[in-house]
Amino acid sequence: MSSTETIDQPQASNEAPKWDLEFVKVRIPENVRLIPKSLIEGVKGKTFTPDQFYKYQEDQIKYNNPGNLLYMLVTPSNKIEGYFWAELSSLDHTLFINTFSISKDYWHKGLAIPKLIEHLRSINKKFKCPRAFWITTNDKFFIKHGFKRSKHVLMECPD
Repeated sequence: MSSTETIDQPQASNEAPKWDLEFVKVRIPENVRLIPKSLIEGVKGKTFTPDQFYKYQEDQIKYNNPGNLLYMLVTPSNKIEGYFWAELSSLDHTLFINTFSISKDYWHKGLAIPKLIEHLRSINKKFKCPRAFWITTNDKFFIKHGFKRSKHVLMECPD
């Protein structure tokens, strides 16, 4: 399972946009490619190409992996402004957040994070997740939004 970090995007204007995005679960393999490549390419720390991401997600949906959670953030006019990807542990339903990527028009100094937290709470309730992990290099930002440091430490195997 690979983890990536949220995009730390600049604000588009001084005025907060109206939040009119809806989290829509991707259920049809072909719809994965509706996610703009720019939203995938802009993710810091990713280790895959957009084409690898599309293929992986298409396979997850095609083979009906219930632990793969991919959502597009869609406007009322069906424009895709972001995506959220997480995976559930099949053993205990721990949620591992892989990616949250959103256009700069909706990022607005992190105001999208409370909307994501709302969505995470609905996932936690639906799947009875005992915990959710998100790997980040910007822990201070997420602590400001109510996240807490885990007692677990992320380790990497040497090359």
